[in-house]
Amino acid sequence: MLFVSHNILEDLGLVLCVAAVTTVVFQKIRQPVVVGYLVAGMIVGPHVAIPLLADHGRIETLSELGVILLMFALGLEFSLRKLLKLGPTAGFVTALQVALMIWLGFMVGRALGWSELESIFGGALLSISSTTIVAKAYGEQPVREPVRVLVFGVLLTEDLAAVMLLAVLTALASGAGLSTTMMTRTVGQLVLFLALMVGGGLLIVPGAVRWIVRLGRPETTLVASIGVCFAFAIIAERAGYSVALGAFLAGSLVAESGAQQSIEHLITPVRDMFAAVFFVSVGMMIDPAQILAHWGALALLIGAVIGGKFVSVAIASLLAGSGPRTAVQAAMSLTQIGEFSFIIAGLGIRTNATREFLYTLAVAVSAITTFTTPFMIRASEPVADFVGRRLISNRLRSMQVMYDALIQRARGARRDRARAVLPVALLLSGAIAIAVILILNETDPFDLTDMAQRAFGVGQFRAGLLVDLGALMVCVPFAAAMAMGAHKLAHVIAGRASRNNEGAPDMTEALIGVLRAAILFAVVTPLLAFVQPFVAPFEGIGAMVIGIAIMIVVSVRAGHRVQWQLGKLTTMVGGAISSGRATNKRGKDILTPIQLSAGARAIGKTLAELDLGGATGAIAVAIARDGDGAIFPTGHELLRENDVIEVAGSAERVAAARILLLQ
Repeated sequence: MLFVSHNILEDLGLVLCVAAVTTVVFQKIRQPVVVGYLVAGMIVGPHVAIPLLADHGRIETLSELGVILLMFALGLEFSLRKLLKLGPTAGFVTALQVALMIWLGFMVGRALGWSELESIFGGALLSISSTTIVAKAYGEQPVREPVRVLVFGVLLTEDLAAVMLLAVLTALASGAGLSTTMMTRTVGQLVLFLALMVGGGLLIVPGAVRWIVRLGRPETTLVASIGVCFAFAIIAERAGYSVALGAFLAGSLVAESGAQQSIEHLITPVRDMFAAVFFVSVGMMIDPAQILAHWGALALLIGAVIGGKFVSVAIASLLAGSGPRTAVQAAMSLTQIGEFSFIIAGLGIRTNATREFLYTLAVAVSAITTFTTPFMIRASEPVADFVGRRLISNRLRSMQVMYDALIQRARGARRDRARAVLPVALLLSGAIAIAVILILNETDPFDLTDMAQRAFGVGQFRAGLLVDLGALMVCVPFAAAMAMGAHKLAHVIAGRASRNNEGAPDMTEALIGVLRAAILFAVVTPLLAFVQPFVAPFEGIGAMVIGIAIMIVVSVRAGHRVQWQLGKLTTMVGGAISSGRATNKRGKDILTPIQLSAGARAIGKTLAELDLGGATGAIAVAIARDGDGAIFPTGHELLRENDVIEVAGSAERVAAARILLLQ
């Protein structure tokens, strides 16, 4: 007999009863409870032949409460100060990742026979990960703080990028095209909204919350906090933005009161209940029949999401100076799509830009990657350890460690925006000019091919080649301007990080080539994503392969130079120790000494046993030992009491090395 719920009370009761059973079962078999909620959704949904049926529309309305409360709780963990500090790194990773995924999604769509507009929508919906899914998965599977901070920073900037994408896609779908006025208006409205929400909120929310907490009544604190949360969610929705963004801003503002820990403890039971309803609603959308009907396209899209996001986030995080372990864990955490993908796919259907199958595929990809996300996060740490220990050579590890330290010093140094203006202007103007030239060359609005046929008396194919060659020649000076801009900007960053000390090799010189290549890669990737709809597929693939190959070659060469510089630095340290002199100032700027006092964990062990590089990301440049001067470590020397290990790396990595060696 089929049980069908008839009102919201029966819907909620049915969902929670089934979810209670599945979550206990999955807890017992040691699997993520999120997967249990998805299975519960399939059981009460319309697509599986089980005699239980809840109304998906009503459940979806209730699930919005879960999204809002999850995002509010997430905002409590990230104060505005922490967000501002993380902004540049998260923005860089987001820009590179979104551009790469739009390009990859477009290529997959064209390979599947979709129209150009459908392929653009497909790329857009593959580019935005799900904050809600990751927040819940991290609640079950805690990760290291640097990974958590980076991932949520990227997720939040992705949500802002999604707002921009929706504006762009609306213009494309309506046939109005993109205009500078439209883009400026969209960005201006978003900035104004955020400024008003944050500025006005800072004046009212933290003080009001502190006053309410001082009343000493948990019930009042809970109701007031959730009231603030929903007020900001409603304001965001009325302004045309997502309720998730408003709820997160509310949490960040409440966190400024200093009472976030007690408030988070109060809202956790309410948050968890409605979060369960959200994941059940996702499970209700899983349609096995549709999955079987589109299994080929679905498999390709899932592979693009998992593989593409892993590669793009890992590369972008490495270039941002996050280190291999953090980059790999962050990349594996973001291998899913979620709620914004449904919105993008729905926009395509409403504007007749896409066929309905795209929404079906978006739902299926989101549901399946929601299944896989907890397992990816669980596996991320061992995979990151394997990559750090087995797949990265000593040369590349040395280069990466020093590159990360350089980036971190540059972030902490005094800003020098005036010197960066010209390089950035050269990069952006060169990229825009090349994009315009390539698009004009492909669309040929001036009939240049016909003109070349008449002028040179050749056939259409040869005339097309002549026009292509001419376009490339016109691009050369703009490409040179971009290269010059990247070179100058790399020197600005390196100059900001380095200090003018004498008597030791300048490590930053060995890394300028990597910086230059990273800057060019970060600019060319969005450029390629933008022009790909106008050029042949093989041209885009070729450009991407060449770009990645150049990055690899430059990194390997930099690894050689960094090892050579570290060897010279070791010799310098050894000479200083042997003669009883203090280590040169520049050596101190690059190296941090860690002395093994009595009882240190590392005494009697080797660096290889401790796996200093794989476990912490730092590298030991020299071991200073009484009577022996300095030893360039091979990893197999037994460490003794009172040894001084000279360690290179960012502050975070050196701190981890100190804990590993001493505690």
